[in-house]
Amino acid sequence: MDSGNVSAIISAVAGISGVLLGNVFVLIKEWWVKRSTVNQNTTYLGIIVVSHLDRFAGQCYEVCIDDGTLRGRPAGQDGHCEATTTVPVFSPLELDVDWKLLPRELMYSILRIPDQQDQIHGKLQGIQEYDYDPPDHPEYFWVRRRSYAVLGLQASELVRKLRLHAGLPLDEPLPGEWSRDKYMSEAITNLDELERRSRLRNSGADEHKQV
Repeated sequence: MDSGNVSAIISAVAGISGVLLGNVFVLIKEWWVKRSTVNQNTTYLGIIVVSHLDRFAGQCYEVCIDDGTLRGRPAGQDGHCEATTTVPVFSPLELDVDWKLLPRELMYSILRIPDQQDQIHGKLQGIQEYDYDPPDHPEYFWVRRRSYAVLGLQASELVRKLRLHAGLPLDEPLPGEWSRDKYMSEAITNLDELERRSRLRNSGADEHKQV
């Protein structure tokens, strides 16, 4: 092969290599830009949704401690217990974020919170209609308080998972510091114990009537 052909081949290879390298660099640049954009959008989503979810969890806590009394007395008229807190509102689909950036399970768990609230409210409406039991309305407040304690803990766990996914710092209480989630967890335990005792009393009363 003469030197002219060798030079032509070298030039062709160099040209092709240059084109390939150029395309590779373009692809890498596009990938990097896309990745940076996704990371920024994910961080933005995390900040916005964490803020709304954490506020929602705090409002769930307020409902959790609402037993229908005010300063130790029934909050309603005529000695009736009455809710002193409004239920929290979480409307994720109204938030201007790209939900598709989240893993499927995390996105699903966040977006179905309003459906879970609807289920709670449906149960409470049923109690109001068929098991109101004035003036204390124990079943109503037991379901309301416990359900929102469970939902509040669930929201707090979603906040933790979302912080991790979006690369945001965790906000954990210091040792010995008051913990909203710990209180809600203890509230569930206490409410379950109250319900257990109530059922035992009712069972004993029914047996006494039968005798």
